Amino acid sequence: MSTNSLQFTAISGANNEDAVCYILEIDDTKILLDCGSFEDYPSETLAQLQRVARQVDAVLLSHPDAAHVGAYPLAYSKYGMTCPAYATQAVGMMGRLCMLDVAKSLKAREDFTLFDEKDVNQAFDNITPLQYSQPMTLSGKHSGIVVTAYSAGHTIGGSIWTISNGAEVVLYAMDFNYVKEELLNKGSLLEGNLGQVNPRLMRPTLLITDAYNALYKLPTRKRRVEWFLNSVANAVKRGGNVLIPVDSSARVLEIAHVLNEWWPQERSRKDKYTLYLLGRCAKKMISFAQSLTAWMADGIGELASKDSKPFDLRHIVVVQSIEDLEKRMNGSGRRGRAKRAVVLASLEGMSMSFSQDLFVRWAAERRNAIILPQRGPPGSLTRDLFSRWWDRTQKKESRGAASAASGVAAAVDLVELKRFFGTEIGVTLRRRIPLEGTELENWLAQERRRKEQEAAREAMLQRNRMMLDADNMSSDSDSDDESPMEMGMRSMRDIDTLALSEIDLEMERLRSGQSYDLLVKDRGRVRGLDAQNQSYCMFPFQEKIRRFDDYGEMYDLEQFMEDVEIDESTNLAQDTMDRDYDSDDDDSKKDARPTKPIKEEMRVHLNCLLGFVDMEGRADGTSASSILVQIMPKRVVIVHGTASSTQTLAEYCRDPQVPVTKEIYTPGIGETLNVSSGFNAYKLKLTDALFKQVRMREVGKGNMLGFVSGRIRFTQEDEIPVLDIDSAGLESAWQAPTMVGDSKLSSLRVALEAQGISAHFDSEGTLVCDGKVAIRRKKDRFPAAQTSALVASAPAVAATAGIQILGTPSPEYYTIRSIVYEHFVQI
Repeated sequence: MSTNSLQFTAISGANNEDAVCYILEIDDTKILLDCGSFEDYPSETLAQLQRVARQVDAVLLSHPDAAHVGAYPLAYSKYGMTCPAYATQAVGMMGRLCMLDVAKSLKAREDFTLFDEKDVNQAFDNITPLQYSQPMTLSGKHSGIVVTAYSAGHTIGGSIWTISNGAEVVLYAMDFNYVKEELLNKGSLLEGNLGQVNPRLMRPTLLITDAYNALYKLPTRKRRVEWFLNSVANAVKRGGNVLIPVDSSARVLEIAHVLNEWWPQERSRKDKYTLYLLGRCAKKMISFAQSLTAWMADGIGELASKDSKPFDLRHIVVVQSIEDLEKRMNGSGRRGRAKRAVVLASLEGMSMSFSQDLFVRWAAERRNAIILPQRGPPGSLTRDLFSRWWDRTQKKESRGAASAASGVAAAVDLVELKRFFGTEIGVTLRRRIPLEGTELENWLAQERRRKEQEAAREAMLQRNRMMLDADNMSSDSDSDDESPMEMGMRSMRDIDTLALSEIDLEMERLRSGQSYDLLVKDRGRVRGLDAQNQSYCMFPFQEKIRRFDDYGEMYDLEQFMEDVEIDESTNLAQDTMDRDYDSDDDDSKKDARPTKPIKEEMRVHLNCLLGFVDMEGRADGTSASSILVQIMPKRVVIVHGTASSTQTLAEYCRDPQVPVTKEIYTPGIGETLNVSSGFNAYKLKLTDALFKQVRMREVGKGNMLGFVSGRIRFTQEDEIPVLDIDSAGLESAWQAPTMVGDSKLSSLRVALEAQGISAHFDSEGTLVCDGKVAIRRKKDRFPAAQTSALVASAPAVAATAGIQILGTPSPEYYTIRSIVYEHFVQI
């Protein structure tokens, strides 16, 4: 017997809206659920992640944004978390782009050393790509655990996960969307158009979900898209520029697709404005998205014509630098006139990268506008602007009291752009500037000295290596039994023991011109008390003596390895998907110039228009609560939401009127919860003779069920107990038949009507058949004795699978009973 142990620990994203990262422990297996971090990379969160990184056995990634994959390259490259990682193909590809954009943006503003582009590529190469509904069994000692990804909506390739281990099933559902969008399909939680939960995802042992939108009640998606487009149109009519901060690889796809389809509907807008997508990896993002049309909504790939590709944003100009954007804006109009712009700029938080740069330049202009499609990470500039806009809107609508009473914020008129005259916002601007004047001269001189010292040091080491090779060859007569391999190893040991200080001294003398000769110590074979070390002034040249063994000349493999490194840029066997970034990145040109990071505190006047339209693609609080009830989990862990939103969702579930489990957990950061079900799992091994006697019946789709009776025996050879035929004859004991199947009266009604029997429900929910037979569910409100008496008093009663068949014995009664029996499986 073994008891499955379930423990849950929140590393980040519990009782707050920080990036998500959790540990799920199933027995001795630790699974990391997402590995997110925003660009600030808080030290406390990273310290907790570092403590458990080497203990993690598997990583599951849900969405391709920084909130879910932001810390994965760091954990993989620096913390030793090299265990297998799993994600859908789309999450792996677009998550790579997201982190490359973050790494490039951080490198462009400061001396960022946590990870680089190479670490990002190596980390995402470690991910095993999966398809939706593809079960994946963990390897090694964790082979009993199966993980499966299902569509979550919200982002391309976004996933909700099921983790199965015997009778334990964990459903990890974060940031899901049940509504179909223009580019993305809806999630798998609801199937069909009736709003019913997918049966494969119902009744999990543990549900882990978020409360991010628990306090928000959103309008329909159609209205929100209309408001968003109207906001852009109203801002364009004012004649200013429009900034829309977006992420680099997730929600930007949906927003760009919506704008691209809407943009050509008005010709005057095209003549005066240009729609731009600004990001360091924007071109590659479009290329990747065109190869991922299978992960998009049905029909996206069919929209392509002969002259265009799928997901062809023909009305959007893709740029990858501020300089390129300004150049196009200043000379892209008719007759060379400047044109205004609507710019989708990364990143969505506006705490760094191009979106922050455009905000600083455009915020003071009254005709410009900033439209926020997302709330942004906590503590970011976008979240600050959203809070200001939300407070202004709530005050105008005078709905604060109603919202506080209901616990859910009412939907507001999002189409109105707000103006904040006289408002100043503090912005911390970090960037790199080219070195000039004395700083540039000092850097060049230091770089020149460094290169000279490295070259001279390498030359000196090579010269000493050649001299030691000559000494080894001359001493062959004294060491005939020494193999060439041992000679090479001894030579390398001699070089390693050579003092680097002596090499530096002689290298400096040669480099400075103080000496043009090299003093070589006498290595003769003079022995005796009068032997003295002598030095001879010689020209610094040593002929390399070739060494041979029984198989021919011995070659220096390092020379060939250096040749491979030189030709690495032309090696087509490398991952070409990762090598293309530098060719499209304008930052590669700037890396050749010496720069230094600076930090500047600015006060920006917010005179432009400001608006917000929710385009995040998440289910709101009302919908998420309803779906949670339909899932019918046995335990619920609520994370990723403010303290108030988490408490609101928890109190809703604890309401006695809500038909959902009352085992609700709201952990804090670092808190470990024991969420085990207490089920005992027995592992038995059936003998072949016993298995042949079992009558297996199909239940549902692909499930086989049978009744077995035997005797357990323990042997020293088998680690698992063996169930064998009962030699004492207990297997012949009578066993009451058990009916297994769907006990819903609605499905039973369909089966009866298919046989020509009329059936309807009365006011108490009893199924009445032909007015003679009643079918109802069993009720446990009577004690056992009373229940038996009640059943016995009925003229004819048949009980099966949790229902009762009541009626007078007659041909109709037995016909209906046989149909009911056929509806179930008897074992």
